[in-house]
Amino acid sequence: MTFREIACIEGWDEKTISSHCKGLGLTLQPRQPAVALSDVLIAQEGRETVRQVAARLGVTVQAVHMCAYRHGTRIARRPSRLDYETMRRVVLAHAPLSQAAVELGVTPETLYRRAGQLGLPGDRRGRTLLRRREGVV
Repeated sequence: MTFREIACIEGWDEKTISSHCKGLGLTLQPRQPAVALSDVLIAQEGRETVRQVAARLGVTVQAVHMCAYRHGTRIARRPSRLDYETMRRVVLAHAPLSQAAVELGVTPETLYRRAGQLGLPGDRRGRTLLRRREGVV
């Protein structure tokens, strides 16, 4: 059990439990890291995404990347599914962007950001054609 679990059961403070255990010569078991190198390798090979690995282990995406960093490697980003031709079709289609976002499995904000990255024409205020077509001012 952890000090916190013992403190909850006994109704004492966690620090009190820690002090008594230290006085009795009891030590904590070293914590095992939640993310192992095998999990990082699964993400690198593409069998699971980093988000899927993080969800399976109950940790954050950053924790998976940090484990990779600690082992001297990194997990490459997936290439974007939203290439220029896909975005061009979205712009030329007259369907609402919210519908296009659902069909592509992304958020409308992702569509706006990707259009800006690809250099699709926009107005002076930095909004892309996608925002003007939606009617967002």
